[in-house]
Amino acid sequence: MRADTHYLFEVDDEVGVITLNRPDRLNAVTWDLAQDLVELLRDLRRRDEIRVIVLTGAGRGFCSGGDAEWLGGESERGIPGLSEVPLERYQRKTPAGPLAELTRMIVEVDKPVIAAIAGPVMGAGLSFALACDRRIADDTTRMSAAMVRLGFAPDCGITYFLPRVTSLSTALMMVETGRILEADECLRHGLVDELVPSGEALPAAMAYAKQLATGPSVAVDLARRFIHKSLTSTLDEMLDYEAVAATMSAHTADAREGTRALLEKRKPAFRGR
Repeated sequence: MRADTHYLFEVDDEVGVITLNRPDRLNAVTWDLAQDLVELLRDLRRRDEIRVIVLTGAGRGFCSGGDAEWLGGESERGIPGLSEVPLERYQRKTPAGPLAELTRMIVEVDKPVIAAIAGPVMGAGLSFALACDRRIADDTTRMSAAMVRLGFAPDCGITYFLPRVTSLSTALMMVETGRILEADECLRHGLVDELVPSGEALPAAMAYAKQLATGPSVAVDLARRFIHKSLTSTLDEMLDYEAVAATMSAHTADAREGTRALLEKRKPAFRGR
């Protein structure tokens, strides 16, 4: 296990587990934490031995959003309009900086990412959860597009994912009011995929992740990539993309193994190659 001051990382079989580790702040994300997580995900994209990723939080919460000290303009890192600290060129172009980049990297890591959720999932934390492939939550979960509660417009990709994961009207209600939804409401609105008893989200997420890790990971990763691509593509474009993906996956050892196993009427032994 690698331990940092604000996150933990360990590998269990072929599953990489990222744990936000600021439990005293309900895992609120700072600029530095987001930056470190972006770099970690960039590294994990290249690590073939890790085939699935689980994202979770330490203590009583998944992630309560951006750190209040930074959002209040009181930290050494400036925030537009709220502090006099000079902004570097990167932040002038992208005020949320690595927090927004983290949402992008959850998708672009190019491997399934499963969220194991408990407690508060607020603001940017909701964006990170929604960017994951699947959300498994326990009955302490509470979700809110909390930016408006602080007077901020939504950010970190929440306006992209919310209307795609839930309904348009629910997305509008959440970003307009900042209302906190309890666990059963989150399940009803499709914000979480599974609801389990308190304390069981991480074991359930790990079980699902390990199931995925035994699959033909090249085909799985390509399938995941093209599902995301379909959100901004036409049918004709997707048929072409699928043809490319089918050709690419047909050259893998797993495709040969899967075909062989079908003919021999046995369970395939995929190796991720």
